[in-house]
Amino acid sequence: RRTPLVAPRTLDLERGAVKHLSEHFAGTMLAKLDSDALAGYVAQRKADGAGNRTINIEVGVLRRVLKQFKLWHIVGEGYKPLPERKDVGRALSPEQELKLFTTASTRREWSVAFWASLLAANTTAGGCEIRNLRLRDIDLAAKTFYVTVGKNKFRVRAIPLNITATWAVERLLDRAHKLGATEPEHYLIPRRVAGRGHDPSKPPSRWSWRRAWRTLTRECGLVGLRQHDLRHHAITRLAESSEASEQTIMSIAGHVSREMLEHYSHIRQEAKRRAVESLDNVTITAQLDKWKRCAEQQEERQVAGRKRDELVGAIGFEPTTPCAQGRCATRLRYAPTKPRPKRGSCRAIINDGPSPPCTVVTAPNSPPGYNS
Repeated sequence: RRTPLVAPRTLDLERGAVKHLSEHFAGTMLAKLDSDALAGYVAQRKADGAGNRTINIEVGVLRRVLKQFKLWHIVGEGYKPLPERKDVGRALSPEQELKLFTTASTRREWSVAFWASLLAANTTAGGCEIRNLRLRDIDLAAKTFYVTVGKNKFRVRAIPLNITATWAVERLLDRAHKLGATEPEHYLIPRRVAGRGHDPSKPPSRWSWRRAWRTLTRECGLVGLRQHDLRHHAITRLAESSEASEQTIMSIAGHVSREMLEHYSHIRQEAKRRAVESLDNVTITAQLDKWKRCAEQQEERQVAGRKRDELVGAIGFEPTTPCAQGRCATRLRYAPTKPRPKRGSCRAIINDGPSPPCTVVTAPNSPPGYNS
C-alpha cells in the first residue's frame, strides 16, 4: 500500500523495522499491547545499541499498524519520540583516517568494509549508493562510476575515481567475479545467502558488514563512527581544498542547493583560520607593533593629563575652597564705610577722589548778602 507513496529507500528501512518489531512482539496480540509494552520495547532497543532515529522509525511503523485498528490511542498515549541527532556528521583528522584504514587492512573478514569505506571516503558516495552499484556502473577505462540509485533523484551522478578509489573498486570487482558476478546487471557486492553462498543478482542488505564495521571502529578508538560519516568526511575535505569550487562539490556530492552544501560543509576551525590568515597584508602587519606603541604612548599622556587636572584647580595649584555663606555675609555686613555727606552739603564723594569745589549761586532779585 505504501509502495507508490514512498521512496524505495524508505521501504527498506520500514522492512527492517518490521523485522525487529516481529522478533520482540512475537506471539503477542495487538489488542494486548499497552504503553508499558511500548516502553519496554524502546528500552530493549536502546540496550541493543540502536540509535534514537532507528527506534523512532520502528515505533512509527508500529503506530501506523495500530492506527489501522484504532488502537494507537491506547498504546501511544503520551508517548514522545526520542530526540534525534541534529549534527551533520563527523570528519576525521588525517591521523584518524590513516589509523582506520591501516587497521581495516589487517583482517580478511574486514575486507568488504575496508574497500567500501575507502570508496566512500574518496568519492562522497553514501552506503546505499555503494550497495546498489552494478557492474555496468563501473568504467575503469574512464576511471568513473555512475550512481544510479541514490537517496533521491538529485543524487544520480557520475563520480571520477582517484587512485585510492580505483584500487578499492578493482578489489571489489575481483571479489565479485570470484563470487559469480559476470553479467552487467549483477551487483558489485553480491548478497550473501544461507551458508557461504552469494547471489550476485541481489544487492547486499544494509546490515551486510555492520558487525565488522563496529568491531573495526572499536579497535581504532572511533566508537560511534558511522559509515555515512565517511561521506561527510569526503565533502569536508573537498570544501577545505582550494581546487574544488562550490559548483564542483555539488556536482560530485549530488547536492542541489547552497543550503545543502553548507549543511554538510562545516569546515573545521583550522581550515577557517588558514583561510582568514590569507587575508593578512604583510605591509600592514609590519606596522602593527609601531601602532601598538603609539597607542600606548597616547594612553599614557591621556592618563597623565587626567591626574594633573585633579591636582591643579582652575586658579592655581590649590583648588578653590568656597567660604561659608554666613561668614561671607558677616564680613560684608561689618565692613567699614566712609561717612555719608550731610543733607544740604554741596560736597559729594565721587570715586574716593578729591571733592569738587562748591559753586555759589546767587538767586535773581535776592537781597544783598543772601546766598543759596
